[in-house]
Amino acid sequence: MKYLIITLIALMLSVNCNAQKFNLKNKKQQVEWTGKAAFKAYSLTGTLTLEKGTIQITDNMITKLEIIVNMKSLDHDNSDLKSHLRSADFFDVNQYKKAVFKLVKPVDIGGKTITLNGMMTIKNKTNEENIKAVLTQNGNTIKLSFDHKMDRTTYNIKYNSPSFFKSLKQNAIADEFALKGTINFEN
Repeated sequence: MKYLIITLIALMLSVNCNAQKFNLKNKKQQVEWTGKAAFKAYSLTGTLTLEKGTIQITDNMITKLEIIVNMKSLDHDNSDLKSHLRSADFFDVNQYKKAVFKLVKPVDIGGKTITLNGMMTIKNKTNEENIKAVLTQNGNTIKLSFDHKMDRTTYNIKYNSPSFFKSLKQNAIADEFALKGTINFEN
C-alpha cells in the first residue's frame, strides 16, 4: 500500500514537472481587427491591446490558454469611428471592458498548424471559436500567430448588419470581422 501511494505521488510530481507556464512577454502587445463593408470594397483596420495572457504546455500539449483583451483599448486612426465602435452600437466598452478567450480542449503542438478550440466571450456573450494558429517555441519564448474570422452578430453586435436589416445597402457592415496577430509569451 505504501509503495502504491509513493508511486502515485511520484507520478503526480513528474506530471507537474513537465508543465511549463508562459505569460505575455509584455503588457503592450496588440492584435489587429479588420471590419469591412458588406457590399462595398472598403475595409478598416485598428488595434486592441492584450491585458493578460497565459499558456501552459504539458508533454507537447497546450493544456491551458487564456487571453484577456482590454476592450477600452479598441483603437482606430479615425476618432469618430473609434468612438462609435466603443459605443453601445458596437462593443460598449464602458460596460464590457474585457473580452476573453479560454481554451476548452487540449491541443497537440506536434504539427505546424494547430486549432485552438475555445470559448470567446465578448459583451457577456460566449461562443465557441476554433482558431487556426501557428505556434513556434524557442527556448523560454512562445509565439502564437493567427488570422481568425468571426461573426460579430453572435456576440449581439448587430449594428447595420445585413443579416438583421435587409433594406441596408451602402451602409451595411459585414457580419464577419477578423482578428490577426502574433502573441508573444515567455516563462
